[in-house]
Amino acid sequence: MLSIAKPKVFGFLHGVVFITTSLAVSWLALANSSSSNQSSTRPQFILPVKCEVGQSCLVQKLVDHDSTSERRDYRCGKLTTDGHDGTDIRLRTLEDMRLGFAVVAAASGTVLRTRDGEPDISTRLRPETDGKEAGNGMVIDHGNGWQTQYSHLQKGSISVKPGQRIVAGTQLGLIGLSGNTEFPHLHFSVRHRGATVDPFTGDLQGSDCANTSNADGLWTEGASRALQYAPTAIISVGLSSSMPSKLAMTQTNDVQPPSTNAPIFLWADVIGAMPGDVQTFSITGPDGRLIHSHKIAVKDGGLSWFAYSGKRAPETSWPSGRYIGTYSINRQDVRIGAKSANVQLK
Repeated sequence: MLSIAKPKVFGFLHGVVFITTSLAVSWLALANSSSSNQSSTRPQFILPVKCEVGQSCLVQKLVDHDSTSERRDYRCGKLTTDGHDGTDIRLRTLEDMRLGFAVVAAASGTVLRTRDGEPDISTRLRPETDGKEAGNGMVIDHGNGWQTQYSHLQKGSISVKPGQRIVAGTQLGLIGLSGNTEFPHLHFSVRHRGATVDPFTGDLQGSDCANTSNADGLWTEGASRALQYAPTAIISVGLSSSMPSKLAMTQTNDVQPPSTNAPIFLWADVIGAMPGDVQTFSITGPDGRLIHSHKIAVKDGGLSWFAYSGKRAPETSWPSGRYIGTYSINRQDVRIGAKSANVQLK
């Protein structure tokens, strides 16, 4: 179990809820003190998840480098929340979580603490976490004052025990939805002598950002290549016959599929939409003709952005067949993402 030890032995930072457009996330950081004579030899970390970044999983948030109430990631962008102390690698949907994507040790070491048994429920549906904001997970000691923590794993998936020696790539569990989170993801945090370190730069949290890539990070070459900076990404899109909400479309699976006599809506869940970005919603019918097109600029944007557009059914109903919805987003006349979904109307 991840023990709640006395403050004089361990330092605990209990996360506060951070709110962006429609996203609230918290974390629990568990840190061990280290003796002053330990070496500061830097570890190298492999990708701590078995998924393809940009395809089956995405980077949702990075370490915050702004010491004020503002937010700033290591590239001086906004892919973080105030005070965020780790890297969030998320799955696109709850269905993807149920498929089972492994969390693995980023480097060799010894398991210090584990916790299991917390349910995989969004904080939108379960607001109280009873002081277990990190959910299911573990802390691994890599020696020389370095530790990594893996949070929000699936209930019942933890496969290591305290005191166990492991090597890089050892499976630790599965990406989950436990603790204080709204979406299935791994919160991966790195600490040296109890202080948060950004693995993308190798620097302490709060250090200066730079708008170029950093060659001095802690990722291996392969992990660094997989984790290339992407300030905006489309998580998922879908078609429904009821006016969409982020909760229904992405959290509860309470989605009413389109029917021939009901409206048809195209919705999109996006990371990092920015003010001025231009969104285009388009829906084509069974004959390939465009039945709906809507272009609109993003007004506020945010780390988490949810939008939709739709059209009422004609008096004669929609023809039966396959409908395709495509959402795209452009920034300064350059397309930065597009994603489609389809549904069969009967």
